[in-house]
Amino acid sequence: MKITPNEVKKIESGFQYVLHRPYRAVYGLGEKFDGANQKGRYVRACVREKCFEQGEYTYLSMPFFMTPDGFGVYVDTYVEVDFDFTQEDRIVIVFAAGSRGEQADIYLFEGSLKEILRQFRECTGMPRIFPKWALGSWMSSNRWHTQAEVEEQLRLTEELGFPHNVFVIEPWSDHSTHYLWQGSRCPLKPGDGRPDYAEMDFSQSSDWRDPAAMIREMHQKGLRLLLWVVPMYECEANYKGKCNEEQRRIDNAYVVENRECVFNADGTPYEIPHTWCIGSMIPDFTNERACDDWFRHFKYLKEIGVDGFKTDGGEFVHDHSVRFSDGTTGVEGQNAYCEQYTRAFADFVGEQGIVFSRAGGQRSPAFSVIWAGDQESTWPEFRGILSAGLSAGLSGINCWGFDIAGFSGYLPTKELYLRAVQFAAFAPVMQWHSDPVSNDRCDFTRAWNINDRSPWNIAAFHKDKKLLPLVREQFYLHYNLLPYLYALMLEASATGLPTLRHLALEFPEDEKVFGIEDEFMVGGSLLVAPVLDDYIDRREVYLPQGEWYDLYTGKRARGGKRCVRLSKRHLPVYMRAGQCVPLNLSGGKLCSPVGNGLDGYKELTFLVCGAGQYTFTDDLGNHIVLEWTKENYSVSENAKGTPFRVIHLEGNKLL
Repeated sequence: MKITPNEVKKIESGFQYVLHRPYRAVYGLGEKFDGANQKGRYVRACVREKCFEQGEYTYLSMPFFMTPDGFGVYVDTYVEVDFDFTQEDRIVIVFAAGSRGEQADIYLFEGSLKEILRQFRECTGMPRIFPKWALGSWMSSNRWHTQAEVEEQLRLTEELGFPHNVFVIEPWSDHSTHYLWQGSRCPLKPGDGRPDYAEMDFSQSSDWRDPAAMIREMHQKGLRLLLWVVPMYECEANYKGKCNEEQRRIDNAYVVENRECVFNADGTPYEIPHTWCIGSMIPDFTNERACDDWFRHFKYLKEIGVDGFKTDGGEFVHDHSVRFSDGTTGVEGQNAYCEQYTRAFADFVGEQGIVFSRAGGQRSPAFSVIWAGDQESTWPEFRGILSAGLSAGLSGINCWGFDIAGFSGYLPTKELYLRAVQFAAFAPVMQWHSDPVSNDRCDFTRAWNINDRSPWNIAAFHKDKKLLPLVREQFYLHYNLLPYLYALMLEASATGLPTLRHLALEFPEDEKVFGIEDEFMVGGSLLVAPVLDDYIDRREVYLPQGEWYDLYTGKRARGGKRCVRLSKRHLPVYMRAGQCVPLNLSGGKLCSPVGNGLDGYKELTFLVCGAGQYTFTDDLGNHIVLEWTKENYSVSENAKGTPFRVIHLEGNKLL
């Protein structure tokens, strides 16, 4: 419900709202790298691009919080908002002067954490049900500049037995237009012209022979293709390599003349002043004509089979005085622009495609897959990623992932890479990604000439033949879990509950879990304890009250703290009694190869423990209602008649 807080007053610096209620923890606020529980901190709801070590900054901010004490608040605005959580019995919400914060609707939600999260998502949009292929594993790099390099990666995935469903190419486009393939020739008219692949000339290019044929080959192998994009009209100083300077000048002159870019208050085109893409103009996605002209350039990519876009950037509004065609200014645009941009691309690709973004806001989960942005390959960055995943989930972000072991800096150690892969196996999005050697952050030219985070390159770099099969098992595990991950995506669309869950969502009555940020739940069934430090062979795991079963050995464990000996093969993972996890297995074993096919199952398997009931639904027409005890099980409905098996975890070794 909309509220007028207990105390509202205008202060010299703006408007201040005070909510007088005691609280023990604060969750939400978007994707936070410095911790899921923000109690004791002063938090600014503001989108910022911060390359590496994000700390208190975030790419994806939401003016929303909730507490385990029965209440939460959503400020329905895109203007910058400050939240003061430093006091024990009151929360202060502050709008800066001139922000029009006094016009924002403020909603008070009451209930459990799950109920509050559902209410928030009902206001802003439930998480989207993405095509199932988005849950397969992803391979990505900013160093594949040619078709031959892409085809070599496709060959290696098959030869080495690594299943993938998504392929992301970053340096595919002409560096001046960002919509023409590198090396292609396709003269266009301003405004009403658009690229036609049939008329594109690749005869002068040794890099890309026939992208359409390459995409057809990918689709035949069960792979989908995403292309990197960024919202800007490039300035001459930024682009490098092959370019189409004449077309860039035509495009830029056209958007200025027709007022399709964002403008300064004095009527001149706004140019990005700092961070990256400096000097470039940005399209105004509140302008219908600007959107039509922008996507006219990308239409041919859909026609040749491109399945979506990695919508990078978006954190480009750094001046509150800029003007948009809908009458808003940079006061709103600082937070809203990244959503406007990614939403426009989501509408363009349609229900069969996806966009993959790092920047966003409170409505982003309804249309965008999210990744955690840019990190280097260090243990502190890895720990920050886990905090980001927990807080993202507590903000209603479901389809989330990260670059395994970071994408930049020195190559990760064997231990960091393996532990990051093991964590990623349980995330909705399992992706490795690489920065180019030319990033100037490390001297790869002397020690190692490929800055590549692929499993095969990491194993080769460390000269460790044992590493590759250990990593491959985790890719197999991710595909074993795919039926469960898809079922959780369906659940998220109905309830707002994320796949990766802070323990407080599932055990709100247990105050001990409020501060636990080195474990997470996958749905309501599995508790995962990532390894977040180097050179350790044990870690402490807290299991909430009740019965639990080791996922790999079937051994029973009771609630409480325990010191667990670590295995190189897997993380500590426990299954909650009375739960069911649908799996796709081969030979009844976890970490078994099942391929990357999504139109059926090798062995549809229901892993159960204790006694309970579960309803399974997928995208293939299956609807199975299962009830079980330790001794037997029964099925009251099996709509499609798909064969399956039931394995009771207690006492069974699945690895």
